[in-house]
Amino acid sequence: MGNFDVIVVGAGTAGSYASYLLAKAGLNVALIEMKRRDKVFKTTGDAIGIHHIERMSIKPPSDVYAIKYEGAELYSPDLSIKYVVLGKGFGLDMAKWAQWLISEAEKAGVHIFDDHKVQGPIIENGAVSGVRVLKPDGSAEDFRAKVVIDASGVGAVVRSRLPREWWVSEPLLPEDVSNAYREIIQVDYEIEKPEYIKIYLDTNIAPGGYWWLFPKSSNTMNIGLGLWGKLSEENGLNPRHNYDKYLANSQYTRGRKVIHMGGGIVPTRRPLPSLVANGFLAAGDAAVTVNPVHGGGIGPALLSAELASKTVIDAFEKGDFTERGLWRYNIEYLRAYGIKQAMLDVFRLMLQTLTDDQLNKGLRARLLTEDEVLEISERGSLELSFIDKLKIGLRLMRVPDVASKLRLALRYMNEVKSLYEAYPESPSVLSSWYGKLASIYREYTGRLGITLKWLSNT
Repeated sequence: MGNFDVIVVGAGTAGSYASYLLAKAGLNVALIEMKRRDKVFKTTGDAIGIHHIERMSIKPPSDVYAIKYEGAELYSPDLSIKYVVLGKGFGLDMAKWAQWLISEAEKAGVHIFDDHKVQGPIIENGAVSGVRVLKPDGSAEDFRAKVVIDASGVGAVVRSRLPREWWVSEPLLPEDVSNAYREIIQVDYEIEKPEYIKIYLDTNIAPGGYWWLFPKSSNTMNIGLGLWGKLSEENGLNPRHNYDKYLANSQYTRGRKVIHMGGGIVPTRRPLPSLVANGFLAAGDAAVTVNPVHGGGIGPALLSAELASKTVIDAFEKGDFTERGLWRYNIEYLRAYGIKQAMLDVFRLMLQTLTDDQLNKGLRARLLTEDEVLEISERGSLELSFIDKLKIGLRLMRVPDVASKLRLALRYMNEVKSLYEAYPESPSVLSSWYGKLASIYREYTGRLGITLKWLSNT
């Protein structure tokens, strides 16, 4: 039987970084990964903002970076309008990134159990006290610890198996996710301005989402698309099918030589009601920390790992591993990122109701400027002076149908912000707070004309 201070499930970005931070603090940490360590790899867009790297307590080696980005180009469905949004970042070599993080965790003293499959949590006296693990030889073993961190990705192999009455176990619904497929390919032409990622809005190719072209060099790229899971469920849409139909043999993929292909589910929603339970925390995709609008998850995974680790270290200093003792993780996560995430979820739902014609008209009328798009993506809100509001008001008059939805979204983004700023300081009043959140969403989605299943259960 393995006994540790902390068990971390999943050796991806969140799990490996959390393990490293915990071991550096002197804790006895087990990192359990279902794959062989040399096969750990995340199928993603590979991009990360430079501010996330600068926040890390360790600095990555240069070979994990495939390319440096200067910003993003956002295209209207008819390609007539291009927004250029500045923002420095990197395109990662995800295989090298994963191996570097695992290696740093091991050097810090983490016990790595790769090729070990977690079957579920061990729950005793209302608390998570460990996990049941299937070992490479086919035998099962119980690993026990004071705290378990689920960083196993969107599957959330521990969190999803916790009792349904626990706030942290709220399930992911199709309306909460994007279904994505992407390929890393080599092409036979020079990519124009490879220092900019390219994002394309097109409801035929990527209904409820977007398709992307992220250069990795002058002639290699990460190209793919994400579809709103709600539409996939209702209409049988498949991202691989759309990729093959619209992108695989397009002008963008000329001379296509596939280096890697893969897809997956991306959680794009508001934060979980809680990220903790007795003896338990979630981080990264398992904690649905992804940006709801653009789907970026590597940076939020690092942030959640950092904040979860700080909370666990504090819990060991105080000897309190209860839900209440770990509650500060919720508060600090919301302050650092979760409030923005919640506001962007409101904005996301509005975007998913727009047609190509409305997107074309809205972008052409510059209802939001590049700077305003950047402010929303970075802060989740717009801080406007009277003059700014007047200017936006004049622009909104040009496209009244789109403008009315934008005004609605901005209004409810502020309502959600105010509610999340009043998030409970303890678990005892979370039920009342959650009821208020559901009420706001019910009113907002009713005005948008969309139905969300989670509201029918609240």
